[in-house]
Amino acid sequence: MRNVSWKRFFTSLACGGLCLMGAAHAGSFPDKPITLVAPYPPGGATDLYARSVAAGLDELGQPVVVENRAGASGIIGADYAARMAPDGYTMLIGASSMFSVLPLLSKRMDGVYQKIEPISILGFNPSYVVVPATLPVNSIQELIAYLKRDPGKYGYGSAGAGTSQHVFMELFKQRAGVDLFPVQYKGSGPMVVDLIAGRVVMAIEQGPAVLAYIKSGKLKALAATTAKRSEALPDVPTLAETILPGFDVVTWFALYAPKGIPQDVIDKVVPQIAKTMASAEVKERLAVVGVEPASSTPAEVVKRQAAETALWKDVIARSKISLED
Repeated sequence: MRNVSWKRFFTSLACGGLCLMGAAHAGSFPDKPITLVAPYPPGGATDLYARSVAAGLDELGQPVVVENRAGASGIIGADYAARMAPDGYTMLIGASSMFSVLPLLSKRMDGVYQKIEPISILGFNPSYVVVPATLPVNSIQELIAYLKRDPGKYGYGSAGAGTSQHVFMELFKQRAGVDLFPVQYKGSGPMVVDLIAGRVVMAIEQGPAVLAYIKSGKLKALAATTAKRSEALPDVPTLAETILPGFDVVTWFALYAPKGIPQDVIDKVVPQIAKTMASAEVKERLAVVGVEPASSTPAEVVKRQAAETALWKDVIARSKISLED
């Protein structure tokens, strides 16, 4: 009986200590600076989200540092974040293609995917079918006819193999029945330069990279890829309402963390993200570049990823997409 009593005493003591530790953790986070890893170069859509999230998380009482670790279509930054301690002090801003496309193409990224868990969706970036201002077409119907006259002659631009821009174009090719070859760039910036110059005939690109050029007349937007018209370009029809019923794809961004992040940290971060992305200041800042801010639960991110992975797996198989060496 005495042995059993001592055992119970020490068990209770240990449990009490763990509970106190958990309570202390819940109350103390964050007690040091937080790092947000942006896996693409500064100045792009990822950076916009990172700066907005950083400003919001600052309100938790600690500085938030944005660290750009670009390369390999986002794999380098994601891999770095996945190796950090799962304590909430290192998080990752990820584009949808990183976790619904790249794991299908890269064993390395598939390994990273297993070590990362989602926190919240941050927003949606509508994409547009864009062509050089000098191209002699003014509607999506005219573009399709133009491309079909010379199948295989023209190249389209994308921000890199396995990116949203890449798979969106391949889906467009399959649905529209046109034949173009991909020209891969290291990011949207250099691709847009070549698109304006007419070195590639078209692209499907996100608002932050092309809106300014559309409004200045250097590019023409012929259609949006989302089911509803974009608030940034309400006069531009959608592919779904013109020639491709049911066409509805959008790039979204989300906040991720190394797998195993404590639930109490998630419970602090998720409401703060919701507050940040719903703020008038963030909405106004992102609306300028056509970004629609949002927030969600971790479960909603998982559900969206699963649905898109199934779609892109079929597109990849049909198009025989592979990552460049």
